[in-house]
Amino acid sequence: MSKESAVPQAASRFGRYEIQQEIGEGAMGRVYKAWDPLVRRVVAIKTIRSEYLTQETSQEYLRRFRREAQAAGRLSHPNIVSIYDVGEDYFVMEFLEGVSLQAILAHRGVLPLPEAQRILTPVAEALDYAHHAGVIHRDVKPANIMIQPDGRPKLMDFGVARLPTSAITDSGQSFGSPSYMAPEQIASDDVTPRSDLFSFGVVAYEALTGRRPFQGDSITAIIYRIVHEPAPPPRSLNDELPPYHDEVFRRALAKDPANRFPTAMSFIAGLSGEELVLPEDLLEPLGASPAKNSSGELTTHLLKRRPDGTLDDEDQAPGRRWLPWAVAAAALLVLGVEVVALRRVGPIPVAVARRVPAVPEGLRIETRPPGASVWLDGREIGETPLSIKDVLPGPHQVRLSLEGHSPAELAFEVLEGSNPPPLRFVMPALIAPAEIYSDPPATVTVDGKEIGETPQKLDLSPGPHEVRLERDGFAPTVKHVEVHPGVKLVLRTRLDPAPPAAVLSMPAAPALPTPVVPGALVVLDETVTPPRRVAGGPAPYPKEARRLNAQGTVEVEIIVDEKGIPRDAVVLHSAGAVLDEAVIEAVYKFRYTPAVKDGVPVKVRQTYSQKFP
Repeated sequence: MSKESAVPQAASRFGRYEIQQEIGEGAMGRVYKAWDPLVRRVVAIKTIRSEYLTQETSQEYLRRFRREAQAAGRLSHPNIVSIYDVGEDYFVMEFLEGVSLQAILAHRGVLPLPEAQRILTPVAEALDYAHHAGVIHRDVKPANIMIQPDGRPKLMDFGVARLPTSAITDSGQSFGSPSYMAPEQIASDDVTPRSDLFSFGVVAYEALTGRRPFQGDSITAIIYRIVHEPAPPPRSLNDELPPYHDEVFRRALAKDPANRFPTAMSFIAGLSGEELVLPEDLLEPLGASPAKNSSGELTTHLLKRRPDGTLDDEDQAPGRRWLPWAVAAAALLVLGVEVVALRRVGPIPVAVARRVPAVPEGLRIETRPPGASVWLDGREIGETPLSIKDVLPGPHQVRLSLEGHSPAELAFEVLEGSNPPPLRFVMPALIAPAEIYSDPPATVTVDGKEIGETPQKLDLSPGPHEVRLERDGFAPTVKHVEVHPGVKLVLRTRLDPAPPAAVLSMPAAPALPTPVVPGALVVLDETVTPPRRVAGGPAPYPKEARRLNAQGTVEVEIIVDEKGIPRDAVVLHSAGAVLDEAVIEAVYKFRYTPAVKDGVPVKVRQTYSQKFP
């Protein structure tokens, strides 16, 4: 498989599918929005990033990729994204509109229990359906749960093959997030449906508490806690949860797969307060002790508690409770972590903590508009603008949220003895101001809800809306509009007098389509030939961001005019002013073939997303 097949140029195709634009990038592949001319629909195409495959592993991985994509393609469930087609090194799936659960949690932190259950229950039904069909997800996490505009969740990336340890190249890239992996998945990649259920429990825990159950400053620390330490009781983080939730999550996140809930829906039943029957031998891991196996290699195993409260350290079943360090090291290598000194003499030394000098002057965080809530490394610290003293050297993550605005998130690194530059973020509005006028004044109804008489000024959420204007003696007028975040909508209309009763009894003449005017702003649908980028490339990684080792994704929306020139860039997701400005500067250098509707060049809205570094 050539690299060109996985990273197409603007005019290329995958089979019969016409690529429109890149809409996402992950560890395993890239995702494109495309057009299927055969059935005339928009689809999403996920590809493999061939740069992470070696010559020795590529054929085996592609075979596995196709086999598992085909298995997932046989699934048919309203809460699982549909896979339409499987190619040599790509698969074609349903194109979804909406927002991921990851973005919702980043914006809101904690979901009320009823709202969380409305999202989790359909996902649980999807998981149980797939498990009954013999398909395991392997990567259940908030980023793979898409909430559609009508509130229905869909589980994505179902059953798609993951890169094995041997497929890691010399680049040191890592694949997947360890925070949602089950202990057995980390140790041996021996996944079962109950591995998915553990991951699903982590997702539910995060939704209800605002944090993941296994936290750490490094991948190594997270892995250690998943394998060895119990999760904090969820009510220690959110005391509004029912008391029985501590027991529910103790079972959902049990280290031994046999002690977990048998199905996702039985876990949901537990969350709902239905009778919870726990096995008598449900024993959580309390720690780890070093030992040696017959080969002299250091090993570790989980300690378990006897019924009398003492610790049981005997008769560990081979391959069940013993986790040889060589296996653990392989798991760390899968995640791109360097492992050294797998064989050593004597007990494992306990790390000695030392005080690291703090940054001299602190960290300044600003937003436009101000007043955003700030979380640093998972802890809420205040509202912008603010200065944070005593920020220790090392990697950090800042997250910001502001009611009615898109969230922002950035990972960065502070070097010892240095003072980081201010972090500035744009918080784009998630609502759009709207003004509605009519001649003569009329009653306004938006999406079936009466608002009042024109003129009206109101805020609308992004997406499609129906605006209806009515007045006695005049024909009602209905307008269907598409609202975009932060973009003001002005609607002006003149009502026509109602026709006489005699005219109403006559059959209506067919309405003639309104001719498209060159340069008109239209919705990009199947009747429009989309713009195609012919010049311009991604934004370079700014030096200031490189100095911070800043990581984040910037998403912007632009209007491509009838000449193919980008206009009116709006940031939809900020990763800080430095990265935002770099992307906007690059976007304005893009050039497109203009969009065409009915043979006329028109304006359309496009989104562009770029991940740094």
